[in-house]
Amino acid sequence: MSNHNTFNQSIYTTKRSIFHFASKLTQGLQKPNKNFILDMLFGLAKGRSVLLTKIARALEEPIEAIQTVKRLSNRMDEFHETSELLENYEEMVKPFLQEEDNLVLVDNSEIVKSTASKMEALGQVRDGSTGKIGNGYWTTNMIAVAPKTKHPISIYSHLYSAAEKGFVSENEETYKGLDYVNQLVEAKKATFVMDRGYDNIEVMKKILKQKNNFIIRLKKNRNLLYQNKKFPVHNLAIRRKGKINFRSEIKGTVYDLKVSHLTVEIPSLKGQKFTMVVVYGYGKEPMVLLTNKRVQKKEEVLSILKAYITRWRIEEMFRVQKQEFDLENVRVRTLPRLKRMFLLVSIMITFMTLKVEKQNGFFHDVIERAKGIKAKDKIKMFLYRFSAGMEAILIKDKHGIRHFKYIEKPVSSRQLTLQL
Repeated sequence: MSNHNTFNQSIYTTKRSIFHFASKLTQGLQKPNKNFILDMLFGLAKGRSVLLTKIARALEEPIEAIQTVKRLSNRMDEFHETSELLENYEEMVKPFLQEEDNLVLVDNSEIVKSTASKMEALGQVRDGSTGKIGNGYWTTNMIAVAPKTKHPISIYSHLYSAAEKGFVSENEETYKGLDYVNQLVEAKKATFVMDRGYDNIEVMKKILKQKNNFIIRLKKNRNLLYQNKKFPVHNLAIRRKGKINFRSEIKGTVYDLKVSHLTVEIPSLKGQKFTMVVVYGYGKEPMVLLTNKRVQKKEEVLSILKAYITRWRIEEMFRVQKQEFDLENVRVRTLPRLKRMFLLVSIMITFMTLKVEKQNGFFHDVIERAKGIKAKDKIKMFLYRFSAGMEAILIKDKHGIRHFKYIEKPVSSRQLTLQL
């Protein structure tokens, strides 16, 4: 088979894969909304950008791109089947939440819009890369990880602003996500893995009330009770030198860790036993984790640490959102449009994860097209290469996705006849 035919086959296979995913996602939706979601997912894959102008050009429609932009923009406002869309999406991700105790990684991120002034409900955010305060939006994210490759599967992605109508608090936004995941796992449990920003008694109470579990990295200034005496976390941690050796690789760096644990209480939750896990080796100071799981064996202690180490996958998801899809360059002005765009980017990343997890011929073809990207191999994160590979394949396409859209055949009219 010639290289030309091989490339045409790659284009067709990539389109078909996006089409099949979009079809499952939009089952039962009205046709204009089905077409809109298909257009957006294809445009994100080919354009690798949230800019509607790039998405419109990627669709290769036989009209001026500005007309396509207007159509997509209007549909973003008029889209009214978000609940149905999410119900379909839930059915697609539920197979990854079938454990008796499901690991769920939780974190906030920010979308910085420092030069924007006309976008709706602009609030104040702290730019994680510079530390400066500026205009923007917050996002609450909760993900599962694919069992084989540990790539992110978004199960709750919500954008919000402290300036929007109805906003209560950052905690309240977290509670919405916790409640959503709790109903999603149904009779099973979830273990929520969180960084220091969630070292908050009210968050812990919420998870305990759900009868779920948490693993939270503690701040240094928290006090804990140990053998009925109160200690600052740091003082208590440095008394434990670590009896368990463990080697870990994170983002391409190998760490030799020493781990120990002890049973503690929180003064305001006296009577409730927690396990404090102390980890040496990530830096000069020990890292301290707190969980409501009772652990005794070495394997149980290490399972807590391994769960927390997995948390970096959600940070990588944020980088994919911003680097691969240019999320912070989003220019839609209304808050509903912005929320829908953010949701679609999260869904697109899940699409890529599902393909990475399969490791089939399509996956290897896409990865091969992005073979120029080498640095990302070190951290074993394929989403960057998969995104670049899809773009490399689809950039040669001149027909868009419109030929994959289902065209309903008109039903033949039936004429009433009378038998004589």
